[in-house]
Amino acid sequence: MSFLSDHELFERIIQRDTSAFELLYDRYERVLYLTALRLTNRAELAEAALLEVFTDLWRAPQTFDIQTTSLRLRLFARAETAARQLLQSA
Repeated sequence: MSFLSDHELFERIIQRDTSAFELLYDRYERVLYLTALRLTNRAELAEAALLEVFTDLWRAPQTFDIQTTSLRLRLFARAETAARQLLQSA
């Protein structure tokens, strides 16, 4: 299944496919974590941001509008937003 595109994985996540979710997580976990860490300089906030992004993806994938932008860009935008919000509230 690792040969599937982000879009194909996203469509499977909408159908509640946990394998697709795990694969997408494995694909982006490290780089999204590093993005959040770069913004917060705090590992615990970066981890919390990552958790928020993937929790949102699993619970409400329809909020990730990928009609106008790629899922990859949506994930990065969510990670940055979550990191900034967590940093402000810390």
